[in-house]
Amino acid sequence: MSWAMRILLILGSVMTAVYVLRRVRNSRMRTGDSVFWLFFSLILVLLGIFPGIAIRFSEWIGVQSAANLVFLIVIFLLIIKLFLMDQRISKLDMQITRTVQTIAIHEREGEAMEEENRDKEEK
Repeated sequence: MSWAMRILLILGSVMTAVYVLRRVRNSRMRTGDSVFWLFFSLILVLLGIFPGIAIRFSEWIGVQSAANLVFLIVIFLLIIKLFLMDQRISKLDMQITRTVQTIAIHEREGEAMEEENRDKEEK
C-alpha cells in the first residue's frame, strides 16, 4: 500500500473520529451511531498504520491489492450501516403512521363529541 494511501486513511479516519466525537458531545448524534463510526475509523487507522494486515489478508482471500481490500472493507461496512439505517427508518415510518392514525381518530372523536354537544344545545 502506498504512503499516500496510508496517510489518506489515517487522516480521514482521525478527522472522522474527531467529527463524530464533536457531534456526540453537542448531543447531535446518537451514541449507538457514534460507536459504529468510531469503530469504522479505528479499522481504517489500523489498516493505515499496519498495512501488513491488509496485504496479508488480501493475499489470503485472493484480492489483487491491499488498496482494493481496503475499498472492499469500506464498501462492506457502509452496506451494513445502510441496512441498519433502513431498518430504523422503516420502524420510524411505521411509528409515524400509527401516530398519525391515532391523532386522526382522536380528532374525529373530538369532532363527533362537539357535534353531539351542539345538537344537545340546540334542543
